[in-house]
Amino acid sequence: MSASSSQSPRVEPAATQQHVDMNKLPNGQCRYILLNPEIKGQRCACVGFTFNRSLPGVTCDCGHLSCYHIQSAEPPPDRNEVDVLKRRIQLLEEQLDRENDGGLGGALGNVVRRLGDLEEQVEKNREDTDQEMKGCYRNVDRVWQSVTQLEKRQTGYEDRLDMFDERLDGYDGTLHELNDRMSEYDDTSMVLQERVDALEEQDILDIPFRRRRRSSTSVSESSKNSGQDIVRQSRNPSATPQPASAFVPDYRFGPADNGPIEVIGSWTVHISLLPTAEQPFPFEKDTNAYKRCLSRGCHQMVAVEGTDGESFRKAVSKAFGSLLRGRDWVPLQARLCDAATLQGLPMLRPLDESLVNGNYDLDFLRKYCAVCCPNGKVESMYIAMRCDTFSWQFLRQSPCYLEGLEECWVYDPLLDDNDKDNGRSAGEILPSLPSLKRTASEMSRTPSLNSTSVNDGNDNTRQKLPRTTCIQAAMELRRRGVETV
Repeated sequence: MSASSSQSPRVEPAATQQHVDMNKLPNGQCRYILLNPEIKGQRCACVGFTFNRSLPGVTCDCGHLSCYHIQSAEPPPDRNEVDVLKRRIQLLEEQLDRENDGGLGGALGNVVRRLGDLEEQVEKNREDTDQEMKGCYRNVDRVWQSVTQLEKRQTGYEDRLDMFDERLDGYDGTLHELNDRMSEYDDTSMVLQERVDALEEQDILDIPFRRRRRSSTSVSESSKNSGQDIVRQSRNPSATPQPASAFVPDYRFGPADNGPIEVIGSWTVHISLLPTAEQPFPFEKDTNAYKRCLSRGCHQMVAVEGTDGESFRKAVSKAFGSLLRGRDWVPLQARLCDAATLQGLPMLRPLDESLVNGNYDLDFLRKYCAVCCPNGKVESMYIAMRCDTFSWQFLRQSPCYLEGLEECWVYDPLLDDNDKDNGRSAGEILPSLPSLKRTASEMSRTPSLNSTSVNDGNDNTRQKLPRTTCIQAAMELRRRGVETV
């Protein structure tokens, strides 16, 4: 290695044989300092001079001249000295081990170990912290996504709340309207109850009736005053009751006291076929409902060949066959209203079940169904189907009976609202509100609602609650009468 890294100047081989005295050559090691820039002061590793005859001059096999070698080799060291040196080295090693175990070396070792443990713990904590930070970033991202979704859902909820608020406002208005209508129906029912009470107080068999023509424009003042007295008595039970003979209604129901006129052979009667048997009043003359029924033949003057029930059934079936179409029909009980506001208007109700299957002869009709003249002649009657009803759509599609009334079939919101083939009956003009109908206990007007009993001495007089005046707009039933054609 020394020869390759740093060599002395080489001499060209000589052409002739050199004569060198071997005794004068050195025998010791080479002391040539190598010129390596990496390691300073390193000498050649040759331990003994060996003459190299292939090179000119006196050169060793290491490539250095003999002048760089020691003249004689160093004698080998004493064995005792080597042993002493070994013992000293062992002592130094033992001392170093003791110092490392219990002294400064042990402390330094502990510090080194603790530092190593701390470094490992720091690295581990750093890795855990990195993982936690990554998890925190992921959680923050999820939170922002949730916030975005909540904002979108909040916008939808706000829209729905606005919609619900509008719907609640609509329901509030509807409830107010229903409350107003319920009050109107309550007032109407109270007026009707008072009228029924007034009618129940009269004995119709003992009161003479007079007939008054609707076409006449003169009205008897005594009849008006007596009718007003009846209404006043019904509204104020404490007033002195008027005698029954003071009230004289226009029409009469049933036969006269002196007996009806005997009918021989055929007889005529005006019959009105109503859309439903539950209709409380017939249609007023010249209204759209009346014209529609008239145009389809629901109001006819019928000729009956005999006074027996079979003749009457045949005449009705023949006259109204296109509308009845074989369905069962029954006559309705008609009673003239004696209230001042509805004087002369027939009040209708279904025939009692015990009388439905009776013999509809002339005497039966006079007694239960017909509106009669003072002399007992049957003037008008009202019939309806027993188990079915007519709708305006059905009547519209029925054959025309009387021309010139087609304008009455123009759309009418009161009559044609939601009218279909199987819709509500043509007689149901007012909207159906079954939930607003009062029970029989409420109609009895018991004094449980702070009503004052003003007729304690009269057991036959019902106690009524004080009421306000009925709203005129809701009283479509205040008609002056129904004219027969």
